[in-house]
Amino acid sequence: MAAGCCYWLYWRAGANRLDSATASLPVPPSLPLLGNAMLFIGDAEKIVQNLDKIAELGYKHKGAAKLWLGPKLYIAIGNAEDAKIVLENCLDKDVVYRFLRPWLGHGLFVAPLGLWKSHRKVLLPVFHNKIVEEYLGVIGEQTNILIERLREQSNEDYFDVLRYITACTLDIVFETAMGERMDIQHSPDTPYLRARHTVMTILNMRFFKVWLQPDCLFNLTTYARQQKESINLTHEFTNEVVRKRRLEYERNKLKKSNEKSDGKLRVVLDMLFGREIEFTDEQLREHIDSITIAGNDTTALVIAYTLVLLGIHQDAQEEVFKEQESILDGSKRAATKEDIYKMHFLERVIKESMRLYSVVPIVARNIDRDLYLPYCGVTLPAGASAVVGVFAIHRSIAEWGPSANEFDPNRFLPENSIDRHPAAFMPFSYGPRNCIGRNFGMILAKSIISSIVRSYKIDAKTIGRLKMELLLFPIDGHQIRIRRR
Repeated sequence: MAAGCCYWLYWRAGANRLDSATASLPVPPSLPLLGNAMLFIGDAEKIVQNLDKIAELGYKHKGAAKLWLGPKLYIAIGNAEDAKIVLENCLDKDVVYRFLRPWLGHGLFVAPLGLWKSHRKVLLPVFHNKIVEEYLGVIGEQTNILIERLREQSNEDYFDVLRYITACTLDIVFETAMGERMDIQHSPDTPYLRARHTVMTILNMRFFKVWLQPDCLFNLTTYARQQKESINLTHEFTNEVVRKRRLEYERNKLKKSNEKSDGKLRVVLDMLFGREIEFTDEQLREHIDSITIAGNDTTALVIAYTLVLLGIHQDAQEEVFKEQESILDGSKRAATKEDIYKMHFLERVIKESMRLYSVVPIVARNIDRDLYLPYCGVTLPAGASAVVGVFAIHRSIAEWGPSANEFDPNRFLPENSIDRHPAAFMPFSYGPRNCIGRNFGMILAKSIISSIVRSYKIDAKTIGRLKMELLLFPIDGHQIRIRRR
C-alpha cells in the first residue's frame, strides 16, 4: 500500500510538471486517473469522430491541443509548422508502437533510433527508382490478372474494390520482396492471410483501448494467445523464405556468380545479403515483414480511395483516361517506366486522394528533450509525446484554404504548390524518418490505376463515414461499379 502511494505521488509530481509546461493548450474534459481515455471507448467509427473533435479543438487554438491517456501526456498537433519541427527533431517512435514489436521486431518501421539510423542507410539504395523500375514486369503481370479478376464484377452492382486491390498488391509485394509467387488473387483464403488479419485486428484494439495496453492486463485476455499463435504462423512463413534465399545466396557466392548473371529478378531480400551490415536471419525477417505488412495495405488503400474518387468525379476520370490513351496510344499493355513518368494528371489525382483520405491519419513521436513549437508558442517538455494529425493537417483550412474538403487535383499543379508549406502534405510522413518505400508506392499506384481506367469505366458511391483500424477505412467499404470500355 505504501509503495503504491509513493508511486502515485511520484507520478502526480511528474504529471504536474508536464501539465504546467503546457498550461496554455486546451484539453478536452477529462476524468481522474483515466484522463481522456474515454474518448477511445467505442467502435472504430467513434474513435474517428473523437479525433475530429480533438482536431477542431486544436484548430481554435493555433493548431494544437493536449490530452491525457492515463498517466501519459500527448500533444495533438494540427498545423504544418509545428508538425515539421516535431518530425525533423523527434525521430524516436512513441512508446505505443511497442505493440508492433512482437510482430515486426526491430524492422525499419518500428526500430529504435540508433538501429534505425544504421539500417536505413543500408536499406535506402534497395528502394532507388532504378531498382523499383525493374519490378514493372511483375507489376504488369499481376495487374493483368487483376483486370481479368475484375471482369466478374463488370456490369454488376456496386462492390468493395479494396479486396481485389489488396490481393493484387500482396502478390506484387511478396514476389518483389521475397521472390515468392503466392497467387493470392486466385487463392485469397490462406492460413497466413487469416493470421495476418487477426494480428492487425488485435493490434488496433491495443493502440486505442487504454486498458489493453499494460502487458499484465493484455496477457490475461484471450487476445494475447490469439496474437501469439498468429504471429508465430506469419514468422514461420518468412523464416522459411529467408533460410531458402540465404542458402541460394551462399551457393551463388561459392560459384562467384553475381546477382544478375542468371537473369532472375533482383528481389529485395536477395539485395540485403552481403551488405556492409551483415544482417542476421532474424533481422532479415523483421525488415521483410515490415515491408510486406506495413507497406502493402497503405498502398492498396491509396489505390482504392483513388478509384472511388474517380468514380465520383467523372470529369477527372475522363481526363485521366484521355491522358492514358495519349501516353499508351490506346493500348491495353502494361505501362513502362517512360509511360509512368508522363502520367502527370494521374499523379495529381493520387496526391489529392492521399490528401483527402490520409490512410495513416496520425503519427506519434516521443519527445526526448524540451522542444519549442513556434506556431502554437508552447515548449513541449521531455517525457511527453506528440501526435501529428496528418488527416487534420491535410484538411486544414489554414493550410489549404476554404476548399480544403473539396476534391481538386489541380491544387498540386507546380504553380499552385509554390508557396505551400513543405509539411502541409505528408502522406508518407515527413522528415528523416519518412517512408522509405514512397517511390515504389507511387509507381505501383500509377501502374494499377492506369490499367483499370483503360479497361473499365468506373462509377462510385460516396465514401461517407470513416473508421480507424490502424489505418483509415470507409465504414461501407470502397464501393464502385464498373463496365468494360
